[in-house]
Amino acid sequence: MPNISQLSTKYRIKKMEEEDISRILNLENGNPQYFAYCPPKPCRETVLNDLKALPEGKSLEDKFYIGFFENDSLIAIMDFILSFPKEDTIFIGLFMMDRKESGKGKGSAIIIEALTAWKREGYEKVRLAYMKGNMQSRDFWRKCGFTETGVEKENEQGVAVIMEKMCDGINLDLVNYS
Repeated sequence: MPNISQLSTKYRIKKMEEEDISRILNLENGNPQYFAYCPPKPCRETVLNDLKALPEGKSLEDKFYIGFFENDSLIAIMDFILSFPKEDTIFIGLFMMDRKESGKGKGSAIIIEALTAWKREGYEKVRLAYMKGNMQSRDFWRKCGFTETGVEKENEQGVAVIMEKMCDGINLDLVNYS
């Protein structure tokens, strides 16, 4: 089980719980473009579902829904699953920055540090998906070094484009907390 505090040297990390729903909703409501591609719009019920959602065959021990805090401000959320779909892989189900913090390099720095921590934990790659057509999401993940696998999966929101990145060859020059 990873020590989530190792995922960032800059931000305080907290496992998000039911009492954090209003903070999560505040961050999510600032990102309407994401929910244009991944409906429904965020509400208490959708956040509660996200806190517990698991792929088949996984348990809550494998799931981490965490917040990244700068001072007392929630600046990013991440939901990831250990050893999915394979033992050596982390699956990021959600990563979202506070809109006010977007475009400052903080999101890509968080991802680079997380990749480094996961590599130390013995994971070889990270997998995720973005919704086809969401160019902002695609461009962010490409900037972080993820590449499309050529696999697309249809789900209730549309077509998810699968991306992966090996946890090696990390460009630490991208870690910029300006």
